[in-house]
Amino acid sequence: MVEPEVEDVAFLTAINHYRDNQDMIHKSGIYEHTAVTACSRRTALIVAGATLFLMFLCSVVIAYAGPQNDCPCIGEKPIFLPDDDGVNRSRSITPIATNGEIFPWNNVRLPTFARPYSYHIRIHPNLTSLDVKGQVLINFTLTRDSNYIVFHSKNLTIFEKRLVNAENLDKFYKVSRMLEYSAGQQILLEFEEVLSAKENYTLIIKYTTRLSRELEGFYLSSYTTSKGERRYLATTHFEPTYARSAFPCFDEPQFKARFKMSILRNRFHIALFNMPVKESVDDGLYMGVGLMRDDFEESVEMSTYLVAFVVCDYEFQHAQTKNGVAVRVYAPPELLSQTSFALNTATKIMDHYTEFFGVPYPLPKQDLIAIPDFSAGAMENWGLITYRETSILYDQNETSAFAHQWVAVVVAHELAHQWFGNLVTMRWWNDLWLNEGFASFLEYRGVEHVMPGWSMMAQFVLDKTQQGLRLDALSTSHPISVSVHDPVEIEAIFDSISYSKGAAILYMLEKFLGLETLRSGLNDYLNTHKYGNADTKDLWSVLSKHANETVQVKAIMDTWTRQMGFPMIKISRENSSSSSNVVSFTAMQSRFLLTSEIANTIKNRAEPSPYDYKWFVPLSFYTDITSYREQEVVWMNMTDVRFEVDPKVRWLKANVNQSGFYRVNYDDGLWNELIGQLNLNHEVFSAADRASLIDDVFTLCRAGVLNVTVPLELSKYLRKERDFVPWATALAHFQNWSKFLSESSPYRLFLDYMKSLLVPVAQSVGWKDNGTHLKKLMRSDILASAILCGIEDVVKEAKNLFDEWMNKNIRVPPNLREVIYLAGIRYGDVKEWNFCWDKYNESRVPSERKLLLKVLGASNDPWLLQRYLLATLDSTKVKAQDLKMVLGVVASQGSQGQLLAWRHLKANWNNLQSLFGNGTFTMGGLITAVTSHFATEYDFKEVSEFFHNIDVGSGTRALEQSLEMIQLNVHWVKNNEAQIYDWLVKNKNNKN
Repeated sequence: MVEPEVEDVAFLTAINHYRDNQDMIHKSGIYEHTAVTACSRRTALIVAGATLFLMFLCSVVIAYAGPQNDCPCIGEKPIFLPDDDGVNRSRSITPIATNGEIFPWNNVRLPTFARPYSYHIRIHPNLTSLDVKGQVLINFTLTRDSNYIVFHSKNLTIFEKRLVNAENLDKFYKVSRMLEYSAGQQILLEFEEVLSAKENYTLIIKYTTRLSRELEGFYLSSYTTSKGERRYLATTHFEPTYARSAFPCFDEPQFKARFKMSILRNRFHIALFNMPVKESVDDGLYMGVGLMRDDFEESVEMSTYLVAFVVCDYEFQHAQTKNGVAVRVYAPPELLSQTSFALNTATKIMDHYTEFFGVPYPLPKQDLIAIPDFSAGAMENWGLITYRETSILYDQNETSAFAHQWVAVVVAHELAHQWFGNLVTMRWWNDLWLNEGFASFLEYRGVEHVMPGWSMMAQFVLDKTQQGLRLDALSTSHPISVSVHDPVEIEAIFDSISYSKGAAILYMLEKFLGLETLRSGLNDYLNTHKYGNADTKDLWSVLSKHANETVQVKAIMDTWTRQMGFPMIKISRENSSSSSNVVSFTAMQSRFLLTSEIANTIKNRAEPSPYDYKWFVPLSFYTDITSYREQEVVWMNMTDVRFEVDPKVRWLKANVNQSGFYRVNYDDGLWNELIGQLNLNHEVFSAADRASLIDDVFTLCRAGVLNVTVPLELSKYLRKERDFVPWATALAHFQNWSKFLSESSPYRLFLDYMKSLLVPVAQSVGWKDNGTHLKKLMRSDILASAILCGIEDVVKEAKNLFDEWMNKNIRVPPNLREVIYLAGIRYGDVKEWNFCWDKYNESRVPSERKLLLKVLGASNDPWLLQRYLLATLDSTKVKAQDLKMVLGVVASQGSQGQLLAWRHLKANWNNLQSLFGNGTFTMGGLITAVTSHFATEYDFKEVSEFFHNIDVGSGTRALEQSLEMIQLNVHWVKNNEAQIYDWLVKNKNNKN
């Protein structure tokens, strides 16, 4: 194809040309450090006066003549009713364009008859004025004749548009009408003649926009050097629907195309794109400043949300995979030494994934880059992965084992996306889990390969299975495959269901198919759909084929993806005669809901399930006369089952290693036997199974299924527990109980009970920063919990070490820092708090800064907490991306912290909405962080009334879930407070 030559982007009207002059004067002052100019005072006054007058004139002209439709929320939201073509129309709402005319296309999805096959983008971001000038050429075809096309645009000022024939550049098609529908973020171009499906076309659009100050689209970020100099960079984040705010495009995942990129930049910056630079050329002087133009190689076919480009002054370290793929990690020069671990990990994991999937990585390079301001943990842009600094930078002398593991996991997650998500992409966002569930599952396999001593699959149940179960037990959950329409709804499903539940059901699938069957199926899936799109049924089809059709994967897995929730399996032992050669057990399934006891008081969004809330369940188990290495599996085919075992069996443990996505309840006799076995010899069960028993018993109690004394009786065994996974599970539940009970009568007795459990294990882990990776993780968790409970010996030792650090500058080992900093803040005063605040501002290690931010919110002093919350309003002190963590930590500091965080959220809600935007999942995260541990009727009323008339956008589901959690907390405390108190009094001096 012959492509029209891309014209220079520096063409504007006289007024905009004048503004560019002014912008570049400032830019010149920054870029040309040695430039010197001089003029007389009289001349200077004349020039200044003329400049001010012209600036005033410009502002008036722009105010009245410029675009009046900046708000992306004008008009009504169209309703999408999907069909095969994705173009059904709603006649209940009439979309109105910004000029007042009816917008002819009434669908939130674009029509599918126009399909782009390549883009050429030319863009010039001005990092001083924040102006962006761009030109995009979109080559597209039609599947049917049409006199219009519809594409996406958000907050872009289009001042020239042309359509030409891609093979005959002299053939122009006159645009008869351009309409913009801001609410749908759509533009419709209508032509005077009908476009033929037999031709290829090139749409040329010239536009301007601004670098965003929100953390989405094409936005401005910055970092500060050790000398206090602020440096700026421009970067992108396009998932799910923000590419349209950087350039006009067909911004849906099914519209894959090839991309060419040309970026204009200053000489001492670099530009990065998904692909390598083909050539860099001198683009001449631009308003007195010399610019370079980087032209990049054309990409493979990919979706718009995966396009990425960055302009910065970073440096890099590099390596190469076995297949010759160049791997680079970019960071600010002073942080470059912290990139070595990410570089080595990325290189090894790419080699592992290439071998595991049997599909080579298709691009010539893989860049990873640290972005100072970043809302997510990372973003998988193909060939140019962007990371939050704490997700990629690691200093072996300063970073804890937990932060070390986090870097490895996030690197592995984003690299898994290069195949699952990038090479094969979901057709539409309802199958987001095909991207995120797979990456969340494979990240643990990837890290386990690189770091075999970290026991990643044992930790999988903590981080994925238990997280997914927690959210999916609410009536306000949603199916994995969920219908989503507009950008606000799409943002809302970036949650634990798509990520953690998606990963957990894949882990369950691996267990009953076998790893090799899963692996060969994934290879087939990737090869069949590479450079294209797929949906969930495509995956199930290929996996059934590789299971030789002995397992109907679609029939089984649809019950897990197409209905929300999961089952509780109730296992009971049947009475049998003493002469019988077998004993029978029954397993009965029912939907598990945390809030079933208060369902009549909750707004239940759940629609009837197509499977009546029944599941295909691979029920795995072992008994006291076998071993967890000798498990059996009984299939529950959307039914209850009865099975037989040896009559000598005293107990059985179901859901081996918590590999299935379900809860297990036992009859009273079996619970007593299991608890007795834990107290007698807990190591008969694997660490994951002990965690599973703890997680089930506490959660079943929370739902009102079990009496509160059952988890308390089971927890006694923890005095002898020395493994990380069971303790991490138990501590999560104990900390929740502590928050719920903070205003209740058993609170002090409960803290004393926790101390009695923690003292033996705290003595066991000790204060030396040594041992295995899991031992280091456990030491930090145990000692931090001991600090929060106020165990005197631990507090005293930690406080002494803090004082030595503060007064004598004695270094604190990385894995003890959270414990020691926490003690200094919690049991210290203003002096200790200010010392940690100063250390936060001085540190050049992102993981250390994050840790200090976390512990600064653990003060018992309400004045300090209020001061801290006020600091979050200044982005130069606390970055917007860290706000959720700060609010969450403060809200977890008992009733006074909850009150302060809630009051802060209410007082600054409008500012926060302006900062993050209503369309991001951040707002929902803020609501959850502040309110989810409220446990009084007054709290519920406060939250309900405050949000009653507020549109929280993408946070709607999170708000409903938070309100459901508050009601659950209120109900649980009311029903269990007295029994907890009585049990704790009875067992106060019982150390057995």
